[in-house]
Amino acid sequence: MDFDGTITGPASALATALTQSTRLSELIRNFGEHLMRESGVDVFDVWWFQKPARGVKSEAWARGEFRIPGARGLDGNEILGAAKTVESELEDHQFNPPSDILTGKVTGIHYVIVKGAGSRWLVVFMRESVHAFKDWQARWIARRGREANIPEALAIEIREGMLALAIGSFAGHARRQFELEDARTELYRDSLTGLYNSRYLELAMDMEVRRGSRFGTKFCVLFVDVDAFKAVNDSHGHLSGSSMLSQMGVIIKDAVREVDVVARYGGDEFVLVLLGADVETGRTIAERVRERVAAHRFRTDTGKGGEKHGAKDCDETVQVTVSIGLAAFPENARTKEQLLRMADETMYSSKKSGKNRVTVYEAVPEADHIQLSGEGNGGQGPDEITV
Repeated sequence: MDFDGTITGPASALATALTQSTRLSELIRNFGEHLMRESGVDVFDVWWFQKPARGVKSEAWARGEFRIPGARGLDGNEILGAAKTVESELEDHQFNPPSDILTGKVTGIHYVIVKGAGSRWLVVFMRESVHAFKDWQARWIARRGREANIPEALAIEIREGMLALAIGSFAGHARRQFELEDARTELYRDSLTGLYNSRYLELAMDMEVRRGSRFGTKFCVLFVDVDAFKAVNDSHGHLSGSSMLSQMGVIIKDAVREVDVVARYGGDEFVLVLLGADVETGRTIAERVRERVAAHRFRTDTGKGGEKHGAKDCDETVQVTVSIGLAAFPENARTKEQLLRMADETMYSSKKSGKNRVTVYEAVPEADHIQLSGEGNGGQGPDEITV
């Protein structure tokens, strides 16, 4: 912002950078870099806030931090105090503020609150040090070609105006990014389990294949199929089958690492992409998934559908198992289509070999044979299939 209030120089560059940001993370990074470079802000924190259930104390707010490269974060006491102020701000509005964007300042810390999906909020905390302000003032004067210092009060007014402009621009763009990412979330989520769907799986595998081809990274694909799922539907009704798949999604997600991709492929089939995993790591994770599913007692959801099938009540539980096939990049294949086909084939080998087991794809030199090594369910020996 110049003396006449027009958008020039850094403010114009920020507007361009924010407009070109295609992801919320990119938007936050561009905003943070601008603050550190152009607005005398050298302490910068971005936090997620998740609304607690009604009637729960504010201490139950879930928070998550997004770090900006090169930025110093607020210290513990500062962030706790500022976080409490933000929580009170939201609670005062009964989780329904008059707008989707709120701004404020407490003990020298600026904050901007942007409403996200559902009960999520993005909060940016900013604080400038005296050193950072003096550095900004010197650079701002140098850029304008002025040798004499401007009055301190005027410098503060200019800086505050530039900061307010940057915050307002960021908040508006962040809200639009939230709306876009909410749409993407709906597009790529399975409505029953909350896991990713096959549409997202295709994109994730494309990205990992490209990454692996360029940087030499590895990953594994697990194809997971519920054993005798039809029998559950026939005995307990389709509501119970749907309930079991929903519970299955939670179990599988808890059994893998946070970086891994878990998708419902269709029906009672799940596909897992284990990032950076070699065959042995993939086998270990697959066995963990198999064991946790086998040990779990799934609640049935009888309702009217269960009553038709003779289910007694909704406290009834059933136990099921899964058969898993594993294929690895780049050892087994270098395309997503081949990886999915190989993992699918090895999953069916697990079923034919007794179910409740993990089978790892192993290609042998002969072009017309596939060697399959079995794991689980007693560790039966390998099977050989002619193709």
